[in-house]
Amino acid sequence: MIGRPVEPNPGRAFDAMGRFAQSGSAMALIGAWAFGEAIVLPIVPDVALALLALAAPRRAGALFGAVLVGAVSGSILLAVATSAAPASVDAMLLAIPGIDADMIATVDARLAADGVLGFAQVGPGPPLKVYTVEWVEAGGSWPGLILGVVLNRVTRIGPIVLVAALAGRLLPGWLRRHERLFIPAYGVAWAGFYAVYWR
Repeated sequence: MIGRPVEPNPGRAFDAMGRFAQSGSAMALIGAWAFGEAIVLPIVPDVALALLALAAPRRAGALFGAVLVGAVSGSILLAVATSAAPASVDAMLLAIPGIDADMIATVDARLAADGVLGFAQVGPGPPLKVYTVEWVEAGGSWPGLILGVVLNRVTRIGPIVLVAALAGRLLPGWLRRHERLFIPAYGVAWAGFYAVYWR
């Protein structure tokens, strides 16, 4: 008697991501991604971070800590470069997809009006690297920069990680049963977001 085809194990991909989230490699990946995005990378670390938080909610806090370390480190390096060669850094910013002169002017005005609190941002908006460059070029302090970077990452990425971790805690079975649809849909959603944002 010929049996029915064996279906792939539900949750295999999420389980693999969960195991990866427990590793030092995941911390290094997220930290390096946050570091690069704070300087020049045009894609936010949320793309990987939220997926890992869904697969391993208990690791969400540690992974977010890696984002903070990477973002602060990258922003400090960018600030040093801005102090040394502001014109070159400005040209680099304008060459990054999604960044234009109007966005830079908006961030400059926000920081001029609100100081460090101007770094706070809920939802999509100017990349952290724009805040860093405009802060330095306006003569902002180093402690203010570090505080602003942390504030930006907490308000901008923190809610996403929190929602992903809660979903991972509350819906683990659903996510694993539907991973063959959910994971591609997740990728398509991010691709669609950047297709619109970069225009």
